[in-house]
Amino acid sequence: MTRVFVLTDGRDGAIARLAAILGAVPHGTVAIQVREKAMDGGPLYAFVRDVLAIARPAGAAVWVNDRVDVARAAGADGVHLPERGLSIAEARGVAGALSIGCSRHSVGAAAQAARDGAALVQLGPIWATPGKLEPLGPGVLGAAIGAQLVAVGGIDSPARARAAIAAGADAVAVIRAAWDSADPGAAVAALVRACDVSVAMTL
Repeated sequence: MTRVFVLTDGRDGAIARLAAILGAVPHGTVAIQVREKAMDGGPLYAFVRDVLAIARPAGAAVWVNDRVDVARAAGADGVHLPERGLSIAEARGVAGALSIGCSRHSVGAAAQAARDGAALVQLGPIWATPGKLEPLGPGVLGAAIGAQLVAVGGIDSPARARAAIAAGADAVAVIRAAWDSADPGAAVAALVRACDVSVAMTL
């Protein structure tokens, strides 16, 4: 089961880092979310295809932020909609068989997204991040929203990954925890283990 969503963020050497991550974690425990705001359609398509080439053997689902057209053309597993992006209904009209995920910043909006048909909802920020939004706190993760609930924001250590799962999240999403580490494989593997430990403790 997917425990950690690793979001790309425009840094150089992404494919090599993602390969290191996928080589260090158990099969199927990590998903890749392509979040490349500065890429035009052609380069983004090529990048997603490169990601898919290393993700498929590792059992890692690949999601593409915002660009339903690129996600479909490249053969990704899903499209992830920002809160101010296409509505879920609009995306569904052109998404075909793609799964649809989205980001939301309140429990009410997350629950509504699930009712609208989102397969997963990233809710956050849970802890403080360099962005401007106020952190929601892990207490919001206890809400039953009716879709896979992914905690995002400030999950920069195994302790926070454990806390997010213990509070009710199904998985966690990270950027800095993967990209700022000198050893991204070890860093993400530690997050996966922390999530698994937390799940085992709640059973």
